[in-house]
Amino acid sequence: MKRFYILFASIAALMSCNNIDVEVQDEIIFNIGIDTKATSSSFESGDKLALYAVEYSTNDVPQLQIGGNFINNEKLTYDGSVWTPANKLYWSDKPCDFYAIYPYLDLTSVDEHYFDIVVDQSALETQDELSGYEASDIMFAKAENVSKSEGTVNLRFSHLMSKCVVTITKGETFEGEIPDDIVTHIYNTITSAKLNFAKGSVEKDALAARKTITMKKVSNERFEAIVVPQNIERRTPLIEITMGGIAYLLETSLSFKPGYVHTINLILNTSPDQEKIEISIDASVGEMN
Repeated sequence: MKRFYILFASIAALMSCNNIDVEVQDEIIFNIGIDTKATSSSFESGDKLALYAVEYSTNDVPQLQIGGNFINNEKLTYDGSVWTPANKLYWSDKPCDFYAIYPYLDLTSVDEHYFDIVVDQSALETQDELSGYEASDIMFAKAENVSKSEGTVNLRFSHLMSKCVVTITKGETFEGEIPDDIVTHIYNTITSAKLNFAKGSVEKDALAARKTITMKKVSNERFEAIVVPQNIERRTPLIEITMGGIAYLLETSLSFKPGYVHTINLILNTSPDQEKIEISIDASVGEMN
């Protein structure tokens, strides 16, 4: 009995020492860029992202896999000041490449993950879900060859999708105010995309059906939507404005580029209760920020 007790005590002491060794390891600190989000100038409390990390075992660039990485699909949550992982994350003794995607996605593949943006981007945020617009704003970040000695992982996000903005201005002959019931749609767009997470890129699913996006209403004069990068040919209506029970269609061509805002400025003339309305278009392109 005495020998058994000594052996048991030695094992317990060894396990205790191992636990202490793990606890004193340095936790990874994240410095995540929060000024590149399309929906606002900063991340909001409750936002979540997915994080992966791959170790360098040789001088060769490590290959990201769907599983078996140093860090796999770790969920980080923002509390308004810091990002906290679901589990404590400690530095490897080897340099790592870090990958992140926002909002959080449960990836099925690192090079061919299919997903759909939300077609009703006017849908508001709930306690359990992001708004339709924000859930569609996919962003990617990567930090390469980061070592424990650096102390912090700096992740700067870039937009993978495209953004469409429609602004509405009253022309000289427009009578009255733009009604509150105004709704704007984007027609004939592919809303399914294929994400290559390892490279940080998306492309449209060429086999997917074209659908209609309901744009987010910022005001009666401004509407916004996230769009899968693609070329829209001038053969069918692209923008529909509905107000006062009457729909007005705009036919034009656009090339939606990843990471860019495409602004369409519409000038309305005559009263909205007339059968016809004049629309002039001024399209401009700028980087998403």
